[in-house]
Amino acid sequence: MTTLSLQLSRILNDYLADESRVSNFLPFILEAINNNNLLIDQHNEQDDTSILKRKWTVRLNALLASKQVSTRWAAISLIKETCQQSESLYITGVQSWTSQLLGILAKPETNMILTLTIETLCILFEKTIGKTELHNEITVKSLPRFNQLLLSTSRNSELMPITLTALSKNTELFPTMSRNMMDQILKLYISCLDNNETDVSPFLLGRCLATGCRTSTKTNYATQWQETLMKLVGSIHQSLDRLFDTIDEEDDNVSNRVSGYPLSATPPDYVDSFPVLLRRIRYIQDTIAAYLSLKTMVPVGVPIAHLMKLCCRIYNVYQGCLMKEYKPKDEYACLMTCLPELHLSTNKLLASLLLSADIGMVQYAKLLARILLRLLSENSKKRAVKISVYSLISLCMQKFGYAFADTILKAVITSAMGDLKAIEQKKVDVVLSNKKASGKKRRAEQISSDAFSTQNSILYQPCDIQIAALETLYNMMTLHGNSMDLGLRTSIDTIIVSRILQSVTMNDSKQEGSLDVKCYLYKCLLSSVMSPNINQASLLPHAIRLFNGGLNDETHELRVICAQGLAICDLCMHTRMPPIQRVQPMPTSTSTTENSIMPSIINNDTTIDDVEEEEEEEVEEEEEEQHQPMTATSPTATTPVMSRYSNVIRAPEADDEDEVMLENNQQESLSSNNNDDSKSHMTTPIVAPSASSSPSTSLTTNNMEDTKQKATFSFTSESFVSHDNKSTTTATEIATSYTTTTSKLNNDIEDDDDEEFEIPEINMDDDE
Repeated sequence: MTTLSLQLSRILNDYLADESRVSNFLPFILEAINNNNLLIDQHNEQDDTSILKRKWTVRLNALLASKQVSTRWAAISLIKETCQQSESLYITGVQSWTSQLLGILAKPETNMILTLTIETLCILFEKTIGKTELHNEITVKSLPRFNQLLLSTSRNSELMPITLTALSKNTELFPTMSRNMMDQILKLYISCLDNNETDVSPFLLGRCLATGCRTSTKTNYATQWQETLMKLVGSIHQSLDRLFDTIDEEDDNVSNRVSGYPLSATPPDYVDSFPVLLRRIRYIQDTIAAYLSLKTMVPVGVPIAHLMKLCCRIYNVYQGCLMKEYKPKDEYACLMTCLPELHLSTNKLLASLLLSADIGMVQYAKLLARILLRLLSENSKKRAVKISVYSLISLCMQKFGYAFADTILKAVITSAMGDLKAIEQKKVDVVLSNKKASGKKRRAEQISSDAFSTQNSILYQPCDIQIAALETLYNMMTLHGNSMDLGLRTSIDTIIVSRILQSVTMNDSKQEGSLDVKCYLYKCLLSSVMSPNINQASLLPHAIRLFNGGLNDETHELRVICAQGLAICDLCMHTRMPPIQRVQPMPTSTSTTENSIMPSIINNDTTIDDVEEEEEEEVEEEEEEQHQPMTATSPTATTPVMSRYSNVIRAPEADDEDEVMLENNQQESLSSNNNDDSKSHMTTPIVAPSASSSPSTSLTTNNMEDTKQKATFSFTSESFVSHDNKSTTTATEIATSYTTTTSKLNNDIEDDDDEEFEIPEINMDDDE
């Protein structure tokens, strides 16, 4: 028996034998199964393992039929884990488990067991996809009953979330078998809108409606999707008609609106109707937001114009808007109180529309800019709405880019900087009593007064407002930092640096969210470094010091930001470019005339004295190398060498005749005592040609003839002949050999005879 089989046997015998104690051991059993993979199928299972798995299935069926509630709950949990791990055990027990779980769902049980039963049944039906026999035997026969049981359990408000999730999943996975229940799902949605006691997530409701469109065919899917969305928009307009009853609206397109769903009537009194209307509008708007964010089967057209008209109708109602005549002022004042909540839900809808419609919203960029600027000015003292407006501004800048940022630049920066500035706390004045006191007592009261307190008296806006403002500044600097006005850019950099310095010197970590504000300050500093302004001094030196100081911060997130900032600052100071490989052009002529001589390696700025000193040092170095013992090397082992006049690696000649010539040169250089003779017989290595081939680089006077012979080299037969005349090589053969050897080493680079290469200036002091 293997180790896994032994462990599974111990769980069966020790922990599942007594059904009254199974629920107590359930966490331990689940951890043992998950951590050790006790139920995973193996390719070569032994007989004892198969027997143990059959015993496991039988034991789970027995526990599922227990009369104890806790035991049934433990059995359902083990069935769920078994189906997720073992495919063979799932195929073996899916039929019996499905029938038993459907029976439990039809009976009155506790909410805990019903919730777990619905989750397990969803897994059982989902795993039949791709298995034709199981699909026909299990899903086709049992799924309609499961859907009806789900609709019956939806009356329980506590089971509403899991019921909507299961209905959405079944509709998405098996649309043809869920087509007959769409009317009941719509009734369930309308009942949720009318029932104030049911608090269900609007996302679940929107997902349930969106997946219901899958029950239609692909040709009718887009039409049904748009019809459902337009009915939701019409339902909001119906609620707004009652909510804005006291407002003098200037909307002339009332007749073009689509009718919504038949909702229940609200009470005539605004005191009772306003909470119901606000909740209904918020739910439908969140449903539309979820509806737009879900994936569709085919491309669909989003009714952007209708949604934008809906948003504009809500945004056009603001503090101080016109009121209808002969309407109660109390209702108008109550409506003004409800505006922040209404604008918040509309901002969510607009954000979802921006994310889904994408480029289709570009035509409304200027309209959105006016709306957001007005919302920012009207809600400057309202915390939640201001944060939502900041988020919308950041999203619009990411979607529309530079043009949108340039439109709202000054107003947004002014508002954000106002939220980042410190608020000085007023100190309490010294209050003296009317009664006369002794001198010592009076002096003690004055010294201990709050007016002389040395504690921190600087306050800031709430952290969530600061984070929203900093995020907006970060996006603004990223898009518009390079071309921003000098005054605005300087003020932004000043307040960011000053706030970072204040956060370092003042311990404000006690305030919740202050660490997040600090991280966003460093992000804005990094954005300022990455988007320099051509008319302003760089913030780079200050940023390097601040990032270095941030590496010692106590929070890991801030240290990561500072490390990234230092790396970017280092790249700004020392730009990295990929190495450029330079190749020497090969000579095309072997003539001994002066026209065939290679260009001099001496630059225009190099003097003749420098050339002579350089050649003398070169000869001395070669003599020192010749005095050292030479090691025999194979002619085929060619090692690339680096020319001292260029950064190009070249390959040495590997011909046998060249090796004989080199040995003869070494012998004669050792026996000769005259430096001039050794200098004349020495073979100088071939170097890279000069970048300039103008006549100014060649030495034309007769007095410079010797220097010219030292500094320039040509492919002539005299320069490759050994001194003992044992072997001679023509210039053509040497050039051909050199070309062949070099082409093997640089076979991926094309030779260009006309290409010129820049040779670095030779400094004689460095050679010494």
